[in-house]
Amino acid sequence: MKNYKTIKRLVRIVLLTVLIFSMAMPIYATDTTTDINELKTQNELLQQRSRFTTGSVAMILGVVALLAFLAVNGRWTRRLEIKNRQLQRERNVVVAQNKQLAIERDRAEAASRAKTAFIQSMTHEIRTPLNAISGFTQVLTMPVEIPEEERINCCKSIEDNTRLLTKILDDLLFISEMESNSELPAPEPCIASAMTEQALDVVSQMVAETVTLNNECSIADDLPLETYPRMIQIVLNKLLDNAVKFTEKGSITLRTALDNGQLHISVADTGPGIPEDKKEFIFERFTKLDSFAQGVGLGLAVARMIAEHLGGTLTLDTNYTGGSKFDLIVPMHNS
Repeated sequence: MKNYKTIKRLVRIVLLTVLIFSMAMPIYATDTTTDINELKTQNELLQQRSRFTTGSVAMILGVVALLAFLAVNGRWTRRLEIKNRQLQRERNVVVAQNKQLAIERDRAEAASRAKTAFIQSMTHEIRTPLNAISGFTQVLTMPVEIPEEERINCCKSIEDNTRLLTKILDDLLFISEMESNSELPAPEPCIASAMTEQALDVVSQMVAETVTLNNECSIADDLPLETYPRMIQIVLNKLLDNAVKFTEKGSITLRTALDNGQLHISVADTGPGIPEDKKEFIFERFTKLDSFAQGVGLGLAVARMIAEHLGGTLTLDTNYTGGSKFDLIVPMHNS
């Protein structure tokens, strides 16, 4: 009986245990399912975050790479631009140097041609008066009687050719002296009218009978000028000699005036004038408009050289149509 009660008690305990376990199982299953779903949701969120993070990192790396490429490309572009500018400058320098070399070459060729022409002209111009002097001297020394008029003509020809030869040599020596010595002598007082009269007296014997010499000086004799009369005299002699050479009729007028503290002297003639395309060319050395005219083409070149040496100018008046007109302007040194 006792054992029966014990067994019955054990059966109750087992049934109670089974009942409790069966009641607890749905709760445990429900909790497990919920946990699994939460884990799945969290796993999906983590995967989405991982994909987003991976995409963001890739995008950032792409942007960084693009910026780096742009920076490097911009740097190389600037370097290329700098190199291109340097090459362009060097090219411009080379082009300028080539142009300068071409100019220097042309100048050298022109100088060579001028020297050749000068030697040929000098040979002719020096030989001509020398031959004349030699020939007329032989005539005068011949042991024969010659008429007085012919003897006078021979002496005059010898004198004229001697003067011409001396003038040629003086021009050459003067150019050499001017180029080797740039210092000016001290200015001297002079009377303008006396200076111009002296210049006209030098050429008065060579003027044609149909040409008149005019001296128009507006500077009073009681107003001495501090200037360089000897050098101005040389310029006037060159200008007047040129006017006398080409003026066969009409007049040669020498005008002198003071203008704004400067000495203004002009020489105007009624000769044939100077062609438009030769108006600056005439001041070049060894230039002759008429190859048959007497001289070596140094007169105007020497005259302009002296004018510039004195700080002045010598120009051709292009507005003058009655022949040729040269204007000499020299600054004064009055105290």
